[in-house]
Amino acid sequence: MDRTSKNRASEVELGQQSQKLAEDESRLVSRHILDAAITEFLDCRAFSYWLRLCIEADGSVSDSLAALLHERCPGFLEYAAEYARQHPKEQDFLWLRFLDWTDERLFQTPIAEGWRHALGYYAMRDPRMDQLRAYWKRCCQTWKAQPPASRPSFESWRASAFQIR
Repeated sequence: MDRTSKNRASEVELGQQSQKLAEDESRLVSRHILDAAITEFLDCRAFSYWLRLCIEADGSVSDSLAALLHERCPGFLEYAAEYARQHPKEQDFLWLRFLDWTDERLFQTPIAEGWRHALGYYAMRDPRMDQLRAYWKRCCQTWKAQPPASRPSFESWRASAFQIR
């Protein structure tokens, strides 16, 4: 077996293990609660995509975006600033810090109850995640070529992301 075939076989095995773990963990939670958590997870991912677009378009966190973050996510900017102080050589990707912050604060129940992997596994395979990624990519290209005169609100951006097919 050549190296490529071995790597492919390893990837397939890892994927099967991940699926099995997700299936096992999903038995620890009702489908209704898992579905609600998936929707919340996707909403957080959508916000991180929108946040990234805004920061990359502006080159920094604008005053209006900082105000929105203080209102919508109290404590997040302080969390990100503390992280930056503790990791001075690491490049600052605020949108990644947002994902860390939301995982620590919003998904404690899945972590504590042992179904965090199932949440991530099923959320990343949800068709809405594909819609988010596709819309984010489209916006990246469009905004680089011609930035919008004004940034869409998160709610407007998210609604547009979920309308694409």
